[in-house]
Amino acid sequence: MPKVFWEPIKDIPEELLTYADPVFRHLVEKWGEVRVEISKSTLEKMMSEISREWAIETGKIEGLYTLTKGMTETLIKHGISAKLISHSSTNRDPELVAAMLQDQHDVIEGLFDFVSQSRKLTLSYIREMHQTFTRHQDTTVALTPEGKLVEMTLIKGDWKKWPNNPLQKDDSIHEYCPPEHVPAEMDRLIEMNTRHLEKNIHPEVEAAFLHHRFTQIHPFQDGNGRVARALASLVFLRAGSFPFVVRDEERALYINALETADEGQLLPLIKFMAEKQKDIINKSLSQVEIIGLNQRKGSIQEGANMSYLETQPDQALIDHTNLIIQAWQESAEDLLNKYQASLAQVLTDKGSLGDEFEFVSYQSIHKNLRLPDDWQMVPGGERVTVAINFQNRTLGVLRLYLGSIGAHQTPEKLYAALHYQFGRQIGSMMEDVDVDLQQAKLRFREWFVTHMDAMIKTWLDQ
Repeated sequence: MPKVFWEPIKDIPEELLTYADPVFRHLVEKWGEVRVEISKSTLEKMMSEISREWAIETGKIEGLYTLTKGMTETLIKHGISAKLISHSSTNRDPELVAAMLQDQHDVIEGLFDFVSQSRKLTLSYIREMHQTFTRHQDTTVALTPEGKLVEMTLIKGDWKKWPNNPLQKDDSIHEYCPPEHVPAEMDRLIEMNTRHLEKNIHPEVEAAFLHHRFTQIHPFQDGNGRVARALASLVFLRAGSFPFVVRDEERALYINALETADEGQLLPLIKFMAEKQKDIINKSLSQVEIIGLNQRKGSIQEGANMSYLETQPDQALIDHTNLIIQAWQESAEDLLNKYQASLAQVLTDKGSLGDEFEFVSYQSIHKNLRLPDDWQMVPGGERVTVAINFQNRTLGVLRLYLGSIGAHQTPEKLYAALHYQFGRQIGSMMEDVDVDLQQAKLRFREWFVTHMDAMIKTWLDQ
């Protein structure tokens, strides 16, 4: 007996027409601002890796092949090639797996092109996607009217000719749209999608709707899940976000959301998709931050080398520079260790501490080093500041930022790095300062930890 009976697809429930995840909205806007600032080569590298991950995972979750975690990461990083796939890392012939991966990669690349051309979704494009997905899949299993499972030749790029109702573990049957009703139901799906675009339905809602209603129809003999995830990805790409990637280890959550949608509750699938988008945007923002920090490290190192050759700082200046660097690093490490568990549990994007609390001023810092109050950091009284940027979910970013200033291996180059980054006023500020360095270091650490501790607590509690 059927456990899920087929019925014609329904439109988005009235109460969900205006639904939107505010955090997802914010992150899409933030990514839109960031992506125009990064280099073309950096963006292409990031998007290539995301596309390869999508291509790999969309087949893994369908059970087309298996790939170990290590092999998955290798292919994402280095590209799709049968030469990279060992026999021990998959359950199928590496040549066939690589061919399937390339087919799926061609689909996601096609989606990017589709969006860039502002094309409208059509039935012919959906059939074209299916044909590409199944280039190296020649057979599938079908259920005959007599209830027998038989292997049959897969029709590529055309609607199913036989029912494809899967047998569940409890011997019940999940009914999909009968073959004779597929053309009409697919026409209705495209019409609904067109109306939703005119109404500006939010992408997480439209992606969930399009994915689920397509799977309700199940128009192809096989490959419907892959096409459904491609359709959801298309919606998100149009909105300026990323492809809809579902990893194999997330399969249970994904299937549960789909089954809940089968019962008439679309919201869990909407929320699942929104969370997946937030994860991938946060990851991408963190990657950009780390890439930028690495680039700054290179720039600072190069400038420091030049500055060192020009200035040849004496030991007093070097000692003062080391004081700031060492105290800053040690204090920050203490705070990261203290708050690591709390920061890791934050599920929504809070932006950065730099955004919320502005900057830590060197005017405040130099007072805690007992420097004369009437000295100005910059001519005209302007403040020299350094951003303290705790990007949520990226606890290593602050460590890397600290390292970008403190990574130069000699005291002389530490001074030169600061001299290059903040100008000659640092050197002049430190000249002839009679101060107990160890006492100043303790005072600085006390001030920094107290100040930053309060900032982090407020940020976490807001």
